[in-house]
Amino acid sequence: MSTFFKFLVAALVWLLFYLATFRGCQEELCLACDPPPSVTVADTLPEEAGLPVYFKWSDAEAYIGKGVEAFLQKQVTEGDSLQLLVITGLYFEGEKAVAGAENLGLARAREVARLFDGLLDSTRLQLRARQVETPEDAQSAPFEGALFEWVDPKSQSAVDQLADRISIRFPTGSADRVYAPEVDSFLIELATQLRSSGQRVRITGHTDNTGSAEKNVGLGLARAEAVKQFLVKAGVSASQVTTDSKGDAQPVASNATEEGRYQNRRVEVRIEPQ
Repeated sequence: MSTFFKFLVAALVWLLFYLATFRGCQEELCLACDPPPSVTVADTLPEEAGLPVYFKWSDAEAYIGKGVEAFLQKQVTEGDSLQLLVITGLYFEGEKAVAGAENLGLARAREVARLFDGLLDSTRLQLRARQVETPEDAQSAPFEGALFEWVDPKSQSAVDQLADRISIRFPTGSADRVYAPEVDSFLIELATQLRSSGQRVRITGHTDNTGSAEKNVGLGLARAEAVKQFLVKAGVSASQVTTDSKGDAQPVASNATEEGRYQNRRVEVRIEPQ
């Protein structure tokens, strides 16, 4: 074999080795530089969370989950023919309001009420709203946005004791609470508790939508101050009581009816955790 031919074979072998090595390095560099493939994480299905009826952040629509038929039937069978089913729509601070509703809670209650078409006459439904503490994951996860309670319409009280607050009703345009034995009884018991525990209490006044917003803020504050004065006269330190007013900004019922306006004329009492 001539020297020239040997040189040519050696050059071809070197060239093939170089090309193979360069291509391997190029591929490694591309893998190092290219971004990793995107991974789509499936949303947690509400059905998996066991929510037959659920809601999403700033959305009034009632979404239907697994077992909704049995859930609705259970609500219907728990009451009797003389009772009303109160549907309370929940909403959180920071949620956007929807058009045509006084707040998102009432809008949600109306959507849930539609689910009972054919199961309950609409005259046996009462719609309420309540602003509650915002869960940490409320903006990203589905949540229960409605509460259900059967009540006797003849036994509805001037005092509503809820899980996180107590509501006291007021007459139209007045800072004098509704006269009822249960109101004074509750306030006396509250004063006794506050004197012995030293706990603080926040009293917030609310109104219906009669009159201007400015006037209603003042009326709500007058109602809160009236309850504070009762507690102070009963021996509670004034420093334990904080008052404020939301006026007509946070209705718990529709102002379109007298019964709804009555529900909205209230003071809410919340004992602050120690």
